[in-house]
Amino acid sequence: MPVPSPSSDPDHNWRRSLLVAVPCAALAFLSGAWFEQRTPEPIELDLYAYPLLGVLMGLMWLGLLLRRVSVAQSVNAIVWTASAFFFAKFAFLLTRTPTLDVTAEMTETFFWIPALYVLSFFVPNVRIARTVSLAFFGLILAGTALYTARWATVPSATPVLFALLQLNLANLTLLALTVSFIGFKERYARAEVRSETLQRLAYTDLLTSLPNRLQLMQELHRTLDHAQLSGLPVSLLYIDIDGFKSANDTLGHEAGDVVLREIAERLRALSRPSDVVARLTGDEFVVALWNTDVHDAERLAARVLQDLTRPIPYAGQTLLITSSIGISNAPLHSTDAGTLLRQADSAMYQVKHSGKNAVRLYAPELDAAIEGRARLERALQGALTRGELHLHYQPLYALDSARPMKVEALMRWTHPELGVVSPAEFIPVAETSGLIVPLGAWALNEACAQLARWRAQGLPDVRMCVNVAPLQLAHPNFTRTVEAALHASGLDGHLLELEVTESSVMRSAEATSDVLRELRALGVTLAIDDFGTGYSSLSYLRDLPIQTVKVDRSFVRDLGSPRVAPQYALALIEAIVSIAGTLDLDVTAEGIETPEQLALLRDLGCAHGQGYFLARPGPPEQAEAVLRRDAVRAP
Repeated sequence: MPVPSPSSDPDHNWRRSLLVAVPCAALAFLSGAWFEQRTPEPIELDLYAYPLLGVLMGLMWLGLLLRRVSVAQSVNAIVWTASAFFFAKFAFLLTRTPTLDVTAEMTETFFWIPALYVLSFFVPNVRIARTVSLAFFGLILAGTALYTARWATVPSATPVLFALLQLNLANLTLLALTVSFIGFKERYARAEVRSETLQRLAYTDLLTSLPNRLQLMQELHRTLDHAQLSGLPVSLLYIDIDGFKSANDTLGHEAGDVVLREIAERLRALSRPSDVVARLTGDEFVVALWNTDVHDAERLAARVLQDLTRPIPYAGQTLLITSSIGISNAPLHSTDAGTLLRQADSAMYQVKHSGKNAVRLYAPELDAAIEGRARLERALQGALTRGELHLHYQPLYALDSARPMKVEALMRWTHPELGVVSPAEFIPVAETSGLIVPLGAWALNEACAQLARWRAQGLPDVRMCVNVAPLQLAHPNFTRTVEAALHASGLDGHLLELEVTESSVMRSAEATSDVLRELRALGVTLAIDDFGTGYSSLSYLRDLPIQTVKVDRSFVRDLGSPRVAPQYALALIEAIVSIAGTLDLDVTAEGIETPEQLALLRDLGCAHGQGYFLARPGPPEQAEAVLRRDAVRAP
């Protein structure tokens, strides 16, 4: 993390300002003492107080210069001492009325009162000074009231009463404006921090602080446009960590996070300032190399491959990793950013299928990864009719009562030859091939039917949550599909919650808005899934009929861990909960895996949550048993 320069450090700036201002105050007091000695009728209080305060200001200036006192300490001392003097002078003048020219003495002394309010409320972290300033104002007000009660009927005291009225009104106005301005400034600063946090996290990977896919694609589009104009080559390295998932599951997510951060640091060290190092997702990284031909890209990839094999120390162990790297080049392979990325990805898959821990340049004739996906797509086409697909269910809990409130339906696929196929593998294939539309319709009908069976068995009322892919949402018959599923199962619309992603909402905002409003007319609840990983636009939360936001598991994962990353996760989740509360939205946290995460989310005001710590996904009978047990156990 970069160290702030002195010019950006508020404490440094205030110290510098005080080193200019304090001598002025010291000069005012010392000159007051000099002039007071030469007046025909000097005031004894001023004769002693002015030089004492002048010397005190000088010592305070010296302490600031030599850094023996902090800014907060000096401001607290100045405000406390000056307030004591001003009130003593105020009380002294009122007790000497009408023998003194009180109005002139007030003008001489109380011109400096605004400086107290400025120091007390503008300088940060001076709570004592603020308390003293408010107490000083109260004492002046009380003294004025007592004086008015005593001298209100005396005509000679009228000028003093008028001066006191002006003094108190001016004090009140200045104090109110100062407090209001500081309150506005602090609210604005908090809003700016939240906005900057959301903006930063929309383009940055939380764990590694590298650019994410969204920022990578933006940078890549600009780079390729410039490369076409200049005729310079651009190369991509697509890097996947071999066996990361297995190591992550065996050693835990903490070890996996250590590995990912270390890889990010090594890739940064090997790259140039003009290159872009990004983390796409999970264990996949991309390095975009400006003005780099194929041969230079292969040499750098070999260095990366070698550097990533260096041991990574963790908790008294030594972690050894390898990587698979695919390379694509513009203009050799393509000048389109998306195509170039897919080609590098395909080359990386070629390495995976050939033994891993190697580098390969993209070659269309060796594109085994694409063919593998095609085989997966062909197998998926008949999976539904062969009865290979089924649903698992994961309960979602009210975090304040530990009561199950919802159940999320999750699609699973068991192939006779491929075995259990991960949703991370077949869902993207289903989406790109269009199979997600019939598969999603089946999942919707099956989930509604299962909830109806549970209700018939007397299980506690819960809401069924079903994921909806962008293609489903864009399908012209989707609303009728949902309506048919509700009718066939006999469920009311409020018992169904559909989860849509940010990208699907923003892809065609106007058309999506119409579909969402049609669904709301059916009584269906709508949720934004994986919130914070995509566009993170607040306008659609306000304008669209959304009732729930689900905080992505990547932000929840780091809560409760003593690292830097949780600070950003905490700031983001706090901002989301605050904004959701303003918009009357429910917040659900995904991926709760530890009691520390659960406790923090409760403290942040997150209403609902799901994750392995609360309940794992399982077949209907397992979910049914969990629902019965937790409904009884909840307070």
